[in-house]
Amino acid sequence: MNLKLVVASMSVLGLVTCPVLAVAHTKHKHKHHHEMQTASHDYKDFKDMAPACVITTEMMMMDNMTQSLNRAMPNPCNPGWFNRVSLSGGINVDIGKFGNRDSNYMGENYQRFSLNDAYLNVSANVNDWSKAFLSIDYMTATTNENPGTFNNRGAAEYSAAYANNVNGSSTNALQLEQAYIFVGSLDCSPFFLQLGKSFQDFSRYEIHPITRSLTQVMSETLATSLKLGFIASGFNGGVYVFDDPMSKTTGNGAHTTNYGVSLGYDMPNDQLGWDIGAAYLYNIIGVNDVAYEVVNFTGTNAYHTRVGGAAVYADVNSGPFSLSARYTAAVQRFNSMDLTKNGFADLTAGSFAIGSGAQVTPMVSASGAKPWAAGITGAYGFNAWCKNQSIYLGYQASREAAGINLPKSRWLAGYGLEMWKNTNFGLEWDHDMGYSASRGGNGDSSNLVTIRTAVKFG
Repeated sequence: MNLKLVVASMSVLGLVTCPVLAVAHTKHKHKHHHEMQTASHDYKDFKDMAPACVITTEMMMMDNMTQSLNRAMPNPCNPGWFNRVSLSGGINVDIGKFGNRDSNYMGENYQRFSLNDAYLNVSANVNDWSKAFLSIDYMTATTNENPGTFNNRGAAEYSAAYANNVNGSSTNALQLEQAYIFVGSLDCSPFFLQLGKSFQDFSRYEIHPITRSLTQVMSETLATSLKLGFIASGFNGGVYVFDDPMSKTTGNGAHTTNYGVSLGYDMPNDQLGWDIGAAYLYNIIGVNDVAYEVVNFTGTNAYHTRVGGAAVYADVNSGPFSLSARYTAAVQRFNSMDLTKNGFADLTAGSFAIGSGAQVTPMVSASGAKPWAAGITGAYGFNAWCKNQSIYLGYQASREAAGINLPKSRWLAGYGLEMWKNTNFGLEWDHDMGYSASRGGNGDSSNLVTIRTAVKFG
């Protein structure tokens, strides 16, 4: 490539300054010699000016040889990057897992020792109107790492959103969990555009908690999407579109396009704060765990009929007390070939999806599931022995959700201690009650106790 064209292209990207262009031109045309002398004279008159930034021709040629001309590359003319790029992260280590470690409920981690999770967040202020965010994550919580047993009665996982593990064949690995571009300036306009991989605004939940709630299993949607949103005077919401993680049985087999809308109002305040919101998802198959369980149930990576989803949430806090409520539901019944009301209990004998591509055969009397999940949690924070501490108690319930490996109900209690700044210890007990055998469960109760140690930085 002509060197002058290379330099001109890089100047458009802001990678070189005008003096560099002047230097480049003097190599080709003698008539610019006087201009360079003038520029040099001006520099002598303004002694406070910094020396001109120069990118060597060798560096530009190297970028050209490695096809990197339009990429963001380290260079001496881009100082102060650390003022625009921020790093943060943390490590959550779960140990113990005392009690029943084979209950096979979606959202529970049965590993005796696990990283859940180790993550690094990177954010960049590109300019006043553009920002970028990415999150790199490593997790060793429960995943179904043996595809040969995947279709045998359905093995549950901690989260199918991790690596978009719809087919149940993912192994624990380093993942780019989120990566998106934010375009907008909330100081100038309430509207913004978000493009990339992120958790969608369908309900509210914590990423990588000790145990994922029943509503989180039915809500957590991690996908590459395009979102138009707004934040104004406490109101917030948006519209987003993305591809479903699995295809429909009819058509050309391509992943179908999904969309969601959300609207909420937040009034944060330490003395009395609250929020409330609702969301609608055109196809609840877009929820990672729901898609995972439909594949788990049918043995095929496709669904028959679209089912919408709805979610509502509310939180309130006053002083040391807080209360939160969540509800997520399918708004229509699933096709009985996708998910039955009573899970595997509604299938004919011998029709369990054992082996790749096997089809289930529902009983003639079986109807499709219309699952929902709800939960309420109260917490109290206090300071004792110069340490911030908290206790919480919650109750969760579901209906027609045995097919997606949820318990019928759950009691939970927990304790948290901030031993040192950004260093926390937690203890949580989950008591689950399964559906009866006729409703697709085993009718047993189970208990799981987890100890978590967490640090965060940034």
